[in-house]
Amino acid sequence: MRTRGWGRPSGNQHKVIVIGGGISGLAAAHRLWELSREKSLGLKITVLEASPRLGGLIETERRGDFLIEGGPDAFLAEKPWAKELCQRIGMGDELIPTSEGTRRSFIAWKGKLEPMPEGFYLTAPSGMKPLMECRILSLPGKLRMACERFIPRRSAVGDESVASFVRRRLGPEALQRIAQPMIGGIYAADLEKLSIQAALPQFHGMEKEHGSVLRALRKGGVKAGAAGAEKASGPRYSMFLTPRFGMIRLVEMLARRMLEVELKTNTPVTGIERSGGGWAVRTRQGDVLQAEALCLALPAYQAAALLKGISPAAARELEGIQYESAATVTLAFNKTDLPVPFSGFGFVVPAGKAGGVVGCTFSSQKFAHRAPSGTVLLRAFVGGAMSPDAAGKENTVLEASVRALLKETLQVQATPRVSAVHRYPKSMPQYHVGHLERVARIEKEISKIPSLALAGNWFRGVGIPHCIHQAELAAEALCK
Repeated sequence: MRTRGWGRPSGNQHKVIVIGGGISGLAAAHRLWELSREKSLGLKITVLEASPRLGGLIETERRGDFLIEGGPDAFLAEKPWAKELCQRIGMGDELIPTSEGTRRSFIAWKGKLEPMPEGFYLTAPSGMKPLMECRILSLPGKLRMACERFIPRRSAVGDESVASFVRRRLGPEALQRIAQPMIGGIYAADLEKLSIQAALPQFHGMEKEHGSVLRALRKGGVKAGAAGAEKASGPRYSMFLTPRFGMIRLVEMLARRMLEVELKTNTPVTGIERSGGGWAVRTRQGDVLQAEALCLALPAYQAAALLKGISPAAARELEGIQYESAATVTLAFNKTDLPVPFSGFGFVVPAGKAGGVVGCTFSSQKFAHRAPSGTVLLRAFVGGAMSPDAAGKENTVLEASVRALLKETLQVQATPRVSAVHRYPKSMPQYHVGHLERVARIEKEISKIPSLALAGNWFRGVGIPHCIHQAELAAEALCK
């Protein structure tokens, strides 16, 4: 977010406070630290984090020889900002791709795991062969999807929901059986509300440029590597990277590199106000910290609470961004406990099924160094917009729901060797129709306030790369 910075220092040290110690806050602080060194700005940077640890949604733990990711387990390399940051902080050699040979996705359908044929990109095929091989769609559903190239472009201007887009172009069966579990699982969203322009701009662009999603995929002419480059089904698995020893390494390396940056955990911020030409930041401990510039790297609703007295208009817009809760349930088994062989990275579940479980990743098949030989590590995702209460259930209930799904789909009846539950309440911003217009209005209001910038996963992408990019833009804006 662009805003007016406090300018170049004239000999005195300038203080800047970053509120929020998740990946957005750490990336913002790191970019400020880099710019201070590059331009001799002499910044004194402080990061204030309310919780006992840094990293936010990034959480990695060891259980014996098992490496368990509570939150994000990887990032897309085609969005360059995370990979570039890893290289700048000296951990580029630690990054590993997904494992070869098993880059397939499945959908739980009628008690079985049905594979998405090679050549499907999320919810649409690149040709007739993958469409005909798709066992999830009925013959009428396939015929309706094949007719997509004859559907005229949308004449209306403006945003629409993903559900409206898929239903209009590919048919209702494609929406219910493929798009909702595939795309809804990625965004923990209700596709009837999810913005096509904010969540899937590549699909919006396919229709706008080629007049047809299927025509665009067949031509391989989609921009930004959206399709055509990979034969794997579902997400573009070959484009994912992760640190060999877990995502927490990114957090650790950032903290280790910024030696001059003060990183304060267990320090909730209760209020901010203008103070002279800068800011006064109040903490729950009763301290009042002064700074010339401020970056709020927070969920939208937390930023709104702090900005009500500063910019009521921006606060109202931020409050309009809805959040959903999620949880992950990680289970480890012996390979012999899985009677049904599984060759893939994971599967998704249609909405309203399996006690709120929206998908399951075979972590030990997706990445190396996640589990010892002879074992498998599985991670299930629970909650989101279609099952808003599921993530808040007791650990035993969550584990039981996941085990029931594994029993139905893979005949797994054994007791897991390891079980871990991680919860992330109000962590998933919902990019509802009109989201990008809302973000533009927020940016306009914040641009009126000197020496203030915002960052977070509620802007234009929920993934790690987008969070880093937005945070670095905020830091750069403050240094202008």
